[in-house]
Amino acid sequence: MRKTCCSIIATLLLACSVTFTSDSFAFSTQQSTPVYEVGNEEQARILDVPGISNFRDIGGYQTTDGQTVKWGHVYRSGELSRVSNVTQAALNTLYLDTIIDFRSDEERDRSPSRWVDDATKPETLLLTIGGNAADWSSKLSRQIQSGAFTAQEIHQTFIETYRAIPQENTDEYAAMFDEILENDGPVLIHCTAGKDRTGIGAALILSALDVPRDTIMQDFMLTNDAVDLERMLPLLAKIFGRQSGKDINPEAIRPLAAVDAVFLETTFQAIEDSHGDIDTYLNEALGLNDAKRKRLKEILLTD
Repeated sequence: MRKTCCSIIATLLLACSVTFTSDSFAFSTQQSTPVYEVGNEEQARILDVPGISNFRDIGGYQTTDGQTVKWGHVYRSGELSRVSNVTQAALNTLYLDTIIDFRSDEERDRSPSRWVDDATKPETLLLTIGGNAADWSSKLSRQIQSGAFTAQEIHQTFIETYRAIPQENTDEYAAMFDEILENDGPVLIHCTAGKDRTGIGAALILSALDVPRDTIMQDFMLTNDAVDLERMLPLLAKIFGRQSGKDINPEAIRPLAAVDAVFLETTFQAIEDSHGDIDTYLNEALGLNDAKRKRLKEILLTD
């Protein structure tokens, strides 16, 4: 059976992932546990969790009123289909209470999440974003399978994706917030590559905590540091070219593995077009009223 573009991307993201800390940038060439130490000011934001790509901690950011997002409470990543004993040992150090999976049913069937030790398995919440029912998802799949696309067309499809997701998936993101509020322990949100659906989810969480927009954008753009794009894009182009029978320009498929600031800017613009501002959207579309938002800050912020 032919692999979907999502499963191929997930495999290559894992192969081309890197480790990044505040004072180093290096290829991940061996399996190791995450670089993480509570209370250490030199926190690793992109964590080296073997078997999982784009694994990051969204803690440490400053809010507009001078508070700080707690380290070790909200993580984001790609899929968990390649969890090994080594991966499990690394994940166990994070004491996750909840995993939120934004993938479609098809993605989960093709790449089911693994957890080696059921005794330590966190609660898993399936919140489907995308899949065959989503126009943007179907369009992207058709483009990749045909090989008949330009760089501009793929880029535009991703812009349409980022415009559609916050409007079409309010129930899913509302449930994400409810889960964080009800189970106030460490949570991991993820999709296949950990960059689009997960990126929007992380941006909404940071927005609800009053982290400045430019800081949210910096977090969003870190995907481009977590993956060796120059190594991955030619591999993707070769695979998709073989499937479609056409020559694929690696730069034409950059949005499949990388992020662009205009993507998240499109999400925020769509929110502002429909609700006026992010605060109204969080309240009216996601049900994050003043009381819930106050509680969220109590859980995720520190002085």
